[in-house]
Parts: sequence; structure tokens; C-alpha cells
Amino acid sequence: MHVADSASAPGRSFDLGIDTASDDASLALFPLGDDRPLTVRTFRPESTMSRELIGVIARFLADAGVERAEIGRIAVTTGPGQYGPLRAGIAVAQGIALALDVPLAGVGRLEADAALVKPEGGAPVVAVHDTRTGPAWAAYEVVIGDAPREVVAPAITSVEEAAQRAPRPALWTGELSEALTQARDAEARTGDTVAVAPRTPRAVAIVRIARVRGSFGDPAGVDAVYLRPPPITKPRA
Repeated sequence: MHVADSASAPGRSFDLGIDTASDDASLALFPLGDDRPLTVRTFRPESTMSRELIGVIARFLADAGVERAEIGRIAVTTGPGQYGPLRAGIAVAQGIALALDVPLAGVGRLEADAALVKPEGGAPVVAVHDTRTGPAWAAYEVVIGDAPREVVAPAITSVEEAAQRAPRPALWTGELSEALTQARDAEARTGDTVAVAPRTPRAVAIVRIARVRGSFGDPAGVDAVYLRPPPITKPRA
């Protein structure tokens, strides 16, 4: 199947962002050439993401008065995040992109969270996703109008290692557990601050990052980012 390149085809007037990396999923619709979204929506599925996402997207487009055929490019969050919802979001984004013959971009959840934070005094932004085995985190230099620049690569570590390895000083954002907060305090990280939770949905950030990087391409090349193997039980004999 032919897949459109990163440039939107004639008559395709919108970029669609799909984020299902956390409990608060979101959608964003951008007119081409406009850095402000036409409309955004946040939601939590009542049953499962795989059952509801296609219907939520259909209602989202209908409420905006936009036909599916007007979508020219799609961006989707690739993780880290909850296995089922994350895979559902990527699969639906790939299916729509292939059906419409439009390019797809994958954007990491942590860099998107960092991009939503207003930088303070040039300090790197440490974005955190709290997992059952420890924080998944990464550090970025955030520059207004540009994509975040990776300072520390995404990893899952202990709270103590995160507090030790993160740049000093840093601006922290995301899911900061009490244990991580205590570990940071134990490291006497003077100068560290915590960002106010951004009100802008993550789907907005992933479209903007994909645009700046020009990373729209073959939908088959987009896959989930796993910082540890998924918890799949081995088959029994």
C-alpha cells in the first residue's frame, strides 16, 4: 500500500493528535499552518480503550464539523504508559492512517509532558511516569517553539537513582509519587522546583512536536516504547 509522505495531500486540512498513554486520554485537531488547535477533548473510557476509542474519535470529528477524509496527518503517543490503552491508541492511529493513506508520527509521552511545561531559568525538565516498579523518567531541555532536547534518556529506575541522576537543578513534572518526592528531599536538591500540572492536553503537544521534527511517515514504522518487557505470562506446556 502506498503511504503519503510527510506533506499533507491536497484537500487534507487537519492534523489529528491521539494520546492514550495515561488514564486521562486526549484528542487534538489542528488546522494546517496553525499552531493553535481547532478543538481538543479529554476523556476516560467507561469500559476499555480498545472498545471506545474509534467511537470517541468519530464523535470528536463530527462535533468539530470535520470529515475524516479531511485529516492529512496523525500523531500518536508511543509511551511509556499502560500497555492496553497505549497499544489501542497506536493500533487505531495506524488503522486510520492506512485507511486514509496519510502519514503517522509517534511521539514519546515523557517528551510531550516536558514540552507542556514553561521552562524556568534554563533548568532541564524532568518528566515522570509512575509505574508499579519505579518511576519512568527522562530529562529534557525545553525551548519555546522547538521540540524538547533529550538530556537524560528515558528509563525506569528506583526513586533513589532518579533523584541522584536527574540534572541539578531541575523542574519536575508528571506523576511524582510521595516516595520520589522524599528521595529528592533526601538528596538535598536545592534549586529544584515542581511544575504546576499543565492544563493543556498531551495530544496538543504531540502534534506540535511531530510538526517541528517533521516526523510524519510510514504508519507501519510507529510502535510502542517499552522501558521494560510487557507483563505477558509465558504459555504453559
